Amino acid sequence: MSLIQFTQKYATPEACLEHLKAVRWKNGAYCPHCGSKRKIYHYSDGRRHRCADCKRVFRLITGTIFSNSPIKLLPKWFAAIHLVTELRKGISALQLSRELEVAYETAWHMHARIQNAASLVDTGMLTGQVEIDETYIGGKESNKHADKRTEGTQGAGSAKTKAVAFGMVERGGKVRAFHVQSAASRHVTPHVIRNIALGSDISADEHRAYSTLDGFYAIARINHGRGEYRRGATSTNAIESFWALVKRCFVGTHHWWSRKHTQRYLDGCAFRLNVREFAPLSRVDTLLAAGMAPDAQLPYKALVA
Repeated sequence: MSLIQFTQKYATPEACLEHLKAVRWKNGAYCPHCGSKRKIYHYSDGRRHRCADCKRVFRLITGTIFSNSPIKLLPKWFAAIHLVTELRKGISALQLSRELEVAYETAWHMHARIQNAASLVDTGMLTGQVEIDETYIGGKESNKHADKRTEGTQGAGSAKTKAVAFGMVERGGKVRAFHVQSAASRHVTPHVIRNIALGSDISADEHRAYSTLDGFYAIARINHGRGEYRRGATSTNAIESFWALVKRCFVGTHHWWSRKHTQRYLDGCAFRLNVREFAPLSRVDTLLAAGMAPDAQLPYKALVA
């Protein structure tokens, strides 16, 4: 489905609401305030509803990523979700504001909420052959003016001026990425334990922080320092390909993002890769379903705090 086809299909708030109803109430209508399914009254305008138990009036978008947003903006919301999920390297908030004809702050808030919802998509534990690796995201010191450069930023010292990211990818499957304080064992090991099934086969480089995982997983190492990049089934090429995509997103699409929001951008990159084989509308529905969760709400005050 092209962008033109998508925007034509969801050109009106009513069309968007009808689709939202199919996604949110696929198991029956319920109240977002008290969760009751006993009886929901529907107003004649088709946009407001009232719960028979708690008596509160609500809209279909109440308690979702669209909360506190005018209903008339739903077509633009749907277009934004399509753009953010369809483009492999994402889309910047500035470009989104131009495409949707909204203020930059509005586009940035929409973009952040969409990525926040992407982080809530559950992909289960990673199993089988899994690759892990760390990377550093940020500008090169050599590109800075001489009096603005920071000394000792080679290797692990890059953490002084760059955001540290740790990732894992299941061969032919899902990817996870996390913004960590450092690449030390105490910061990366908890993420491995929580996301990779015990007993899985792990491919890693020679980074010594991964030595603590030996008792939980079968770890095979690749020594990049000696020019080794693949040995049989052992390699970290898949996770490094993901890092290349993240850095193209950083450099080519957004040009920069703060450390504060790094996790959100990593979640967006991981989501797009995880749904790469989905049809465009399935990508949108996957994100819409995640956006129905209370945790998907991201007030502007919380975003800029």
